[in-house]
Amino acid sequence: MTVKVAIQGDKGSYSDEAAQLFFGEYEPVFLRTFSEVFDLVESEEVERGVVPVENTTTGSIRRVLNLLLEREVYAVGEVKVKVEHALLAPKGATLEGIRYVYSHPEAISQCEGFLSSRDWQVIPRYDTAGSAREVAERADPSYAAIASEKTAQLYGLSVLLRGIQDVKPNITRFYVIAKDATWPRDADTTSAFFATRHVPGALWRALGAFARRNINLLWLESRPIKGEPWNYSFFVEFEGSMHEDYVKEALKELEEQAVWVKLVGSYKRWRKVS
Repeated sequence: MTVKVAIQGDKGSYSDEAAQLFFGEYEPVFLRTFSEVFDLVESEEVERGVVPVENTTTGSIRRVLNLLLEREVYAVGEVKVKVEHALLAPKGATLEGIRYVYSHPEAISQCEGFLSSRDWQVIPRYDTAGSAREVAERADPSYAAIASEKTAQLYGLSVLLRGIQDVKPNITRFYVIAKDATWPRDADTTSAFFATRHVPGALWRALGAFARRNINLLWLESRPIKGEPWNYSFFVEFEGSMHEDYVKEALKELEEQAVWVKLVGSYKRWRKVS
């Protein structure tokens, strides 16, 4: 039985590729925004969602981290995708004739150096694959899109340039999200949000819950708290599974030191990259 999965973007997007890598065959629900993905997962209209959380070039995907904090969903899987951006245009278009470029804001940021050296109008769109589809539908040789080379095949576009991202390797990490907090048996990584009191040494004491148990932190990032200027929460990802007692003990101690803690999920780290 195929899994019904919500993703942000069109067929051929990097989120679509991530879902295919994780699930194999799946029933996609293509959406325009991350909020819509969380809506369908939270309401259980789909079984899973796949959302990007971090890129090796541009860092965390802030909107997704905010939604992970705000919504009652959990991360139950992880997948990594090697992002190779290409410049796509209608057949017969030339590099010299390009005037306008469509792409998702994250892809634009990842190609900033390439784009800054050219006198093109860069127009943000909701998705890389959607940008390619729009360029194909417009069929105007002065328009191009930044998307994957696979997307060119889907929408009948030509590849003008390959590998235009500024930094290589360029990898995006995705979470698989679900409504239910059911952790895979082979989970080896856990993440959570927490907030500390605004007093000296509060963060140091909170992180001691991990240090005392020799738990390795993989990612620690501060996040502004909405409605509380200059106060911050923290996102932490660390080695260990919610099936392990020492992880549960660490989170219990963290709760004692923090103002609040919100568990994000427990999942198996994806060690291969497509």
